[in-house]
Amino acid sequence: MAGMANKYSPDNETSRRKLESFLQRLSDRDLARRAPNGWTIGGLLVHLAFYDCRAVVLLQRWKSNGIAASPGDVNTVNDSLKPIANAMGPAEVRRVTVESARAVDAEVDSLEPAFLARVEAEGTAVKLNRALHREHHLQQMQGMLAAGSP
Repeated sequence: MAGMANKYSPDNETSRRKLESFLQRLSDRDLARRAPNGWTIGGLLVHLAFYDCRAVVLLQRWKSNGIAASPGDVNTVNDSLKPIANAMGPAEVRRVTVESARAVDAEVDSLEPAFLARVEAEGTAVKLNRALHREHHLQQMQGMLAAGSP
């Protein structure tokens, strides 16, 4: 764990290590497997990386400028991201997924207790427990692999 660590750190670290281990087991062909909803496994990993990067940007911005709303239509963002994420090559998928997960975990770990409490109270655009999003998509991707999606 980097930084000060807080109540989110253990879950975030465990899920990040699980994500990194999952990535190491994936072949390039696995990354190209497609789900019925149009996402590939690689695309879903980039989706995770995008939201980890978004959390880092918002937390850093809020530290400097105060917590503010960050409205966005999640479905539009995800649908817009899908073709870009699905098109990324395997090496880039692996790199951006790991780097983004490490960056957001370090950012969450670095939060001062008073600021962390404010984010919990006011910052609904950022989920500090990154494990929840990771676990959701890890289960989804493991299901895709088990089902033998093309």
